[in-house]
Amino acid sequence: MKEDSPKDRKSESPKASRKYEASSLKSETEHSALGIPQAEIKELQTANSKLPTEQMEVHHHPEVEKKGFKEYILEGLMIFLAVMMGFFAESLREHISDNKREKEYIRSFAEDLKKDTAALHYSIKRLNRDITNCDSIIRLYATNKLAQKPDSLVLQMSFGAGHSVDVFFNDRTSSQLKGTGSMRLIRNKAIADSMLKYWNNQFRLQQMHDRFENIRMEQHKAGWRTFNWYAILYNIASTDKKRVPATKAIADKSQLTEFVNVCATLYNSGIGQYLPLLNDQLNLATTIIATINKQYPPENE
Repeated sequence: MKEDSPKDRKSESPKASRKYEASSLKSETEHSALGIPQAEIKELQTANSKLPTEQMEVHHHPEVEKKGFKEYILEGLMIFLAVMMGFFAESLREHISDNKREKEYIRSFAEDLKKDTAALHYSIKRLNRDITNCDSIIRLYATNKLAQKPDSLVLQMSFGAGHSVDVFFNDRTSSQLKGTGSMRLIRNKAIADSMLKYWNNQFRLQQMHDRFENIRMEQHKAGWRTFNWYAILYNIASTDKKRVPATKAIADKSQLTEFVNVCATLYNSGIGQYLPLLNDQLNLATTIIATINKQYPPENE
């Protein structure tokens, strides 16, 4: 215990100073009665005052067990396996999801092809009618028999030789595959190649359609100058039961040669180029549908 310095005792009040001196005197008297020298008492007090400080300054560090090289290798291997298992699980999940989407796209494409085949059959039917009428007019004109045929028949053949032949393809699935980059999901190479070939044929058919349409418009222009088509057009559109009787079919014989020449061009373009492309596209669509139904059968079957 720290003894009060004289300076500190001077600053105290006289009453407190007298109390301190009386207490010290009493303590010394008690220790003297016990026979303990004053010097030992002071040393004991000093030692006791240092004891807490010495105890506070002692620090005990926990002993860390050192790991061996094999333990580090084992821990690293465990971490590596955990990461690889997570990677394989994610890859498997993505693989299953991609397989499902692939089948959905392929089945959707097959449904589009079914609609395309119906449209192709209709287009082929109209083109064959144009080809047949052009062939009849050319043969009759070449043998000088065209003017001998009934006017109603000549009007029907001449007007029916230039019907439009449009082709409409359903692009629901193709636009999704191309626009979203999902073509990578089609991992069946045979079907993927068939899809690309089918789409390339669509482009060629569109180009062929435009050429055929230009020739057909030229044929119609020549036909307006050559034949009296007004009766046919009126009777087709009229709701009246009374029909306009067919008049003389050929209005201007001087224009007949030009009309037949354009018909021959249309015939050549139709039978030599347009029709083969349409048939090829129809056969390709039918083959793809059969392949898809075999490898990716509908779920309800």
